[in-house]
Amino acid sequence: MINCLVIDDDPLICDLIKHFCSKLSWIGSCWSVEDGNQGLQAISSQKFDLIFLDYNLPDLSGKELLNLIPKEISVIMVTTEENFGAASYEYQQIVDFLVKPISYERFLKALLKFQQQNAAPLIHSLTAQDVPNKLMVKDGNTSVIITIDSIQYIKSESNYVLFFLTNKKVMSLMSLKQLEQDLPNNFFRIHKSYIINLNYLDTISTDEITVAGIPIPIGPKHKEGLLAKLTEMGLR
Repeated sequence: MINCLVIDDDPLICDLIKHFCSKLSWIGSCWSVEDGNQGLQAISSQKFDLIFLDYNLPDLSGKELLNLIPKEISVIMVTTEENFGAASYEYQQIVDFLVKPISYERFLKALLKFQQQNAAPLIHSLTAQDVPNKLMVKDGNTSVIITIDSIQYIKSESNYVLFFLTNKKVMSLMSLKQLEQDLPNNFFRIHKSYIINLNYLDTISTDEITVAGIPIPIGPKHKEGLLAKLTEMGLR
């Protein structure tokens, strides 16, 4: 059993990571605090094996806190910066980094890296039912929880993405590249500006598909991969 600590000034992120941790039987506890000073106090009073650390903490930043955390404690960074990966290699204790919004599938990948480095117990029987069906995104100053199954398709709009759901639309400052990595296998990028949920696929022609009745272009670079994906899923 391992003990975890979340240090993040967003209470929704703290709750989300604690919820994810509760699904793994080999995680004994997961605490959370909302700033670096509270984090240092928690580390000095409790034994933690793994810390989820927000890179952009107020006052005492995550980067500054890294230099104060005992080197034997593994760290998974939580950040909004997609380019943080290169900087993370400067710190031996960093196992991985999670870019907000955090999906459970990406969370599990980070935990698997932690296991490999620390010989932690194996995660057993990772099936579709183990993967929660929620994604947390920022819409302006509001955190919105999206049911993944309700996403029909996602469109890139400059530096934003627009989620087209079964009952509404949600816009968030993020990239298709990150979503492409984090979403389940039934999501596929068919164009530089579109990711679709194949569960809502209606028709497919030479240059476009329809998703929930909406025509969407197929990018030339993505056509071959899409056909291969449809074959893999037994749809052609």
